[in-house]
Amino acid sequence: MKKKQTLVTGASGFVGSYLLPALESQGDSQIYCFQGDIRDRNTVTNQFEKIKPDILVHLAAQAFVPMAIDNPWETEEINVGGTLNLLESLHRMQRPCKMLYISSADVYGKQNISSLPLKETLLPNPVNPYAGSKLAAESYCRQYAQYSPFVSVVIARPFNHIGIGQRKEFVIPNFCSQIIEAKHSGKTTIAVGDLEPTRDFSHVEDIVSGYLTLIEKGESGEIYNICSGEERSIRYMVEELVKISGHKIKFEVDSGRVRASETSKVYGDNSKLKALGWRNKHSLSETLLQIYNYLESEFLKSKQTD
Repeated sequence: MKKKQTLVTGASGFVGSYLLPALESQGDSQIYCFQGDIRDRNTVTNQFEKIKPDILVHLAAQAFVPMAIDNPWETEEINVGGTLNLLESLHRMQRPCKMLYISSADVYGKQNISSLPLKETLLPNPVNPYAGSKLAAESYCRQYAQYSPFVSVVIARPFNHIGIGQRKEFVIPNFCSQIIEAKHSGKTTIAVGDLEPTRDFSHVEDIVSGYLTLIEKGESGEIYNICSGEERSIRYMVEELVKISGHKIKFEVDSGRVRASETSKVYGDNSKLKALGWRNKHSLSETLLQIYNYLESEFLKSKQTD
């Protein structure tokens, strides 16, 4: 049987480092990584003509909210314009391709508490330029899924995902790094923002498992949450990391870490994805321990080479 041609954008990022091995382990696809800038139409067209993808997984994005607030124009160019380039190039290629668009649970934005857990049928209410850009790209995806005879598009809305390899400006590796530094230098405080908001955290491997499920079974034009369905406060997360460290830590609020438009409570309903057979396998405690131990090991190695 001829292998499917699978093209992944954003493959060099955090999630891509987990997705590529997962795709390769299935053994039924030839995997390609998109090379270049998705904002460049010629680059997109040339790669599609060369690879002729049967499956496109679109991970590439400007995904850091503070950066989106600082530079909404670039965020829009990448997240909306880049996605439109991919969709139109697939349409003009005039051969069937299934695209998995990786959106974000951030599109839900501020919702009434009575709306929790967040379901795919809720009207989105994005509160920052990143979330707005992802929702705009979703709209293009659904348009092409309806009118193009060649493009089928499934939309994934992953909630917060964590794991080894995530950049240290994100909340969990940032807390870990501060706690480890404090533990090994004798400090007793770390800088935090607002600890009361709640989020829905999953191991990145469970998120990737959801992507694989949607590539195989997701229906074109449909949206699927990928989440644990469990609500945890940021305070709970950092306190768990402090327990793992075994070091006494006090929290010092840094106003620069507090977002004015922070959504207070977020957790999702994963029943639609579960109906396709997906299940999350990693516990939160296991995931936090794994991340902490890895970062502490890396910290100690760096000190040995200093």
